[in-house]
Amino acid sequence: MDSGYWSSILRERQLTRRRLLKGAGGVAAGGMALSLIGCGGGDDDGVAGDASGLLNKVSDTTKQAKVGGTWVSSYDEDVINMDPILNNASPTFPQLVPVYSQLLKAGISTTKTPGAGDILGDVAESWEFNADGTQITFKLRQNMKWDSRPPTSGRAITSADVKWSWDKFATVGNSAAELVNSRNPDAAISSIETPDARTVVFKMAFPYPNVVDQLSNQQTFYVMPADDSFNFRTDMRGSGPYILEQFRPSSNANYIRNPDWYDSPRPYYERLERTLIPEYASGLAQFKAQNIYDYAVRQEDVISTKQSHPEMVMLRELQLDTSLGGFMNFSKREDSLFKDVRLRRAASMMLDRDLLVETFQNVKQFRDVGLPVEIFWTSFLGPGLPEWLDPKGTALGEGAKFYQHNPEEARKLVQAAGVTMPYEAPFAHYIDQVPEDQPRFQVLIGMMSEGGIFNITSEQLLYNTSWRSARQSGGLEHTGMLWHRTAGLSADVILTQMWTPKGRNSQDSRGPTPGITDLVLKQKTELDPAKRTGIVHDIQKQLSMDWPVIPWAGTAPGFTLHWPWLNNHHVFIQGNASAKSFVYAWNDESKRKA
Repeated sequence: MDSGYWSSILRERQLTRRRLLKGAGGVAAGGMALSLIGCGGGDDDGVAGDASGLLNKVSDTTKQAKVGGTWVSSYDEDVINMDPILNNASPTFPQLVPVYSQLLKAGISTTKTPGAGDILGDVAESWEFNADGTQITFKLRQNMKWDSRPPTSGRAITSADVKWSWDKFATVGNSAAELVNSRNPDAAISSIETPDARTVVFKMAFPYPNVVDQLSNQQTFYVMPADDSFNFRTDMRGSGPYILEQFRPSSNANYIRNPDWYDSPRPYYERLERTLIPEYASGLAQFKAQNIYDYAVRQEDVISTKQSHPEMVMLRELQLDTSLGGFMNFSKREDSLFKDVRLRRAASMMLDRDLLVETFQNVKQFRDVGLPVEIFWTSFLGPGLPEWLDPKGTALGEGAKFYQHNPEEARKLVQAAGVTMPYEAPFAHYIDQVPEDQPRFQVLIGMMSEGGIFNITSEQLLYNTSWRSARQSGGLEHTGMLWHRTAGLSADVILTQMWTPKGRNSQDSRGPTPGITDLVLKQKTELDPAKRTGIVHDIQKQLSMDWPVIPWAGTAPGFTLHWPWLNNHHVFIQGNASAKSFVYAWNDESKRKA
C-alpha cells in the first residue's frame, strides 16, 4: 500500500493539532451545537451558525407534497441476493427496503433520533406485551396486499405468511441468532403462534421489551409471501411502498409506486430509477450533470461542488452516526499478544481521534469557510444514540484516558507488558470494496506504527472470500487486527450483534465476553427504561477499560447535496432504514430550470 497518503497527513500533524486546539474554543457544546441543526437564522437569508452563506434551511414540505415524477439516483455496490432473509451484505438492504415490509419499522423525526418509543407498525397494525414481558401479540393490517403479479397476485397478507417467513428466518436467516432461541440460547423468541389470520403471537424465553427494536431492524426479520417455489434471490414480490419493475445485474434497478400501500398518498414519487455506479468520480460527474438527483458527495468535495453549482440544495446532516463507523477487532487467538489488555489500550492511545475525524470529514475546510462543525468521538456506541457516553468528558470514568492520543503512555504500557518494540502485527482489511475506506486503513496503519512502538502491516483480503471468512470467525482467523463494517442500529441491536457469541457481528466466537455479555443480556430483560440505560452505560464503561475492539474514531456531522426539485430529501432523522423516509420525498417540477 502506498505510504504517500499517511505521509502527507503526518507532515500536517503538528499544524493540524494546533489548529484544532485553537478552534475548539469556538465550537459550542454538544447540545447547543446540535440545536442549530435545522434552525433558521435571524433573517430569511441565512441559517443560524452559518457564516458561509452556502447552507439552505431544512424544511419539511410534506403538506405541499404531491404524487408524480421519477426519482433518478444510484447505488455503488451490486445486488447479489434479493432475498432479505438470506442477504448478508449491508449495502444491499437499501435496494430491498422499498419492496419488502417488516412487522415493525423504525421511527422518523425532524428533531431527534427516534428511539423504541417512536417505532411504528408496518405489516403489524398494533402490538402489545403481556404483563411480564415474555409474550408480544401482533394484529396485522387488514387487507394489506402483496404484489399484483403472479405468484402473489395481489392477495392479502395473513399470519400464515408471517409464520412461513419466521420458520425460514429461524432456519437459515443470517441474523436469526439474534432473535431465535433455538439458534442461540441468548436470543429471546422461542415460538410463534397464529391463532387466526390476523394474529401473530411470539413467545419469549425471557422478558425482552427490546424485541421491538430487533423486529424493526432493517437487517433482521422480513415478512415474505409464503411460497416455496419462487426464486426470491433473483426477483422480489413484496408489500412495501414500491414494486420492483426491472432489475439488471451490474446495471440498474427500477421500481414503480405501489398503489395499494397502506400509507396513502405516500410514496409520492411514481418511479425510482437507480443505476449502479461503483466509481465515485463517475457518480459525481453524473450528479453534477443532473443525470442523478442526489449523491453521497465526499465531504472534501462538498464545498467545491456547491460553489460550482449554487442552485444545489446544501443541508447540514441532521443525524449523528448511530453506528460505530466500523471497528478493529483484536485477534482472540491464544498466540496473539493482544490478549494482554495493556497492548490493546496502547493501540487505542496511538490514535489521534480529532485528527482522524478532521482528515476524513473535511472539518478544517468547512470551518475555514464559516460552516458550523463539531467533532464527536465514538465510545462503544455511536454518538447519535441516546445511551451514548461522551469519551471527552468524565462519564466513562477511568477508561476515558485510553481514548486520549498519548504515545508516551502507550509506550509505557507496552514496556510494562514486557513486549519487545516495535511489536509487529498485521492489520487485515478488504481491498476490493469501498474505495473510500482504503485511505482510512492506510492512515490507521501509519498512525499506530508511528514512534516505533508498533509495526502494523497491511494484510490485504478479498471482500467476499477471505475477509468475510475472517470476519465471521469471531477473531480466530487473524493474529493482529481485522477491520469490521457496521451499520447504524439501536443500542440493543448493536450490543447483541457484537457482544453475544452468535451475534451477526460477533467479535469473539469462543463464548461470552467476560463482564460484558452478562450485562448485554441483563439490559435486554430490564423492563425499567432508566435502569436499562444505566446498564448500557456500565457496558460502555467496562469496554473502555477492556478494549476487545477499537471503534472508529468518531464523526463530525457533515453536509449533503441534492438538486432542488428533489423535495423533502435529507430533512428527516430515522431510527434506521426500515423507517423508509424516502417515501416522503416528492418531485417539485417548479424548481427545475428549463
